[in-house]
Amino acid sequence: MKKQIAVVGGGYGGLTLAFFLEKAGHAVTVFEQEERAGGHLCTVFHKKECCELGVVLGTSEALIKFLRHLGVKAEYKYFHRNFLGADGKKQAQIAPGEIAAFQEQLKRLPEILAPYQGALNALGWENIPDALTQSFEAWCHENNLHTLLKVYTPHLVAFGFGKSSEIPAIYALKYLDLMTLSSMIESRKLIAFSNGATEIMTRLAQKLEDLRLNTPVTGIIPGEHHRVTIASPVGKEDFDAVVITVPLDQSVIQSPEHASLMGCYRRKAYNVLAYVAQQNYRTTTYFSHNFEKEGHLLLLYSSKPDKPGALLTAYATGELPIKDLKAQIDVDLKVAGFKADRLFAYKQWQTFPHVSGAKIKDGFYDQVKTCQGKQGIYFSGSLTCFPTLDKLTQYLSDFANRYFGSEE
Repeated sequence: MKKQIAVVGGGYGGLTLAFFLEKAGHAVTVFEQEERAGGHLCTVFHKKECCELGVVLGTSEALIKFLRHLGVKAEYKYFHRNFLGADGKKQAQIAPGEIAAFQEQLKRLPEILAPYQGALNALGWENIPDALTQSFEAWCHENNLHTLLKVYTPHLVAFGFGKSSEIPAIYALKYLDLMTLSSMIESRKLIAFSNGATEIMTRLAQKLEDLRLNTPVTGIIPGEHHRVTIASPVGKEDFDAVVITVPLDQSVIQSPEHASLMGCYRRKAYNVLAYVAQQNYRTTTYFSHNFEKEGHLLLLYSSKPDKPGALLTAYATGELPIKDLKAQIDVDLKVAGFKADRLFAYKQWQTFPHVSGAKIKDGFYDQVKTCQGKQGIYFSGSLTCFPTLDKLTQYLSDFANRYFGSEE
């Protein structure tokens, strides 16, 4: 049966879910509070070059197939990586004497992960064992994966997902599954967006019937006859179902169960600063000595990973005023020997909706699953799936089919 569905949030998760729901024959309205859709699909341009203030890359065949279906120009490119020490000199990610230990631990990893396949293969958060609710660092030490931890850590910290001593193991292992980890450490080609990630948003938006910008949802109100009312500054409208894909203030959701669950989510402060460089660079550089520091340079990425480019994108965690943050990043760049002319764009995100390991252990995601569809309200997108394009694309296709099927 054709349903009228409201999707709250016009980021990649919301737009992609709306695409799949419309494809299944439903009437979908997307509510986005900002003046632009796309969320972390955020490309900025300087002359003829672009750089990303949000999503940078993908890894899976499923993602590139989906992007090409949309008409997005995506291609595989090498992202050459290196690591710098506090003195600005290149250093190995792991010491030569640790290579044998790393190889041994990597060989053991599939066997260690075998008991957790129910949780790791699930498209969202399901069947999570207690062992994976402890910190990733503690889990690695428990399994004698000390060297492997050093390989995982840069990709967790530098992309804003948290320190290995804090992030629950299930999050780390879902993000860096064996295929993704191999792509990262073996310098395989990764998926880049030739015209910028914003093209993904544009293509998705062009295919949707009802995308409303600058329309924050101020109320989600369960009503009679299995209908749900969406309130916004524009007015009120009734729907058969509401799917929330972004964190909201608890007071917006007038369903106690859903509001209580929403109040458990936390996010990470993550900053992206785009510089015009004084010369062309070709680099993806990790600053491992800063991994425990907020407001310092963690990762530096050039606009053209496969050839020199004039733009540099710097990444840092922490909630700092942009003036203070820029001053520290400028110092870090200078020490590392990178010559930046000026900052020309920046974005300070609140990203990665997550809950604590203790909440996961207490069955948080089981509670979310139980509440799906009650009073016509659902959680989806980055609330119920790891927020990478690869993971979200597969999850949202399954979610649309599982809960709403096709019109037929």
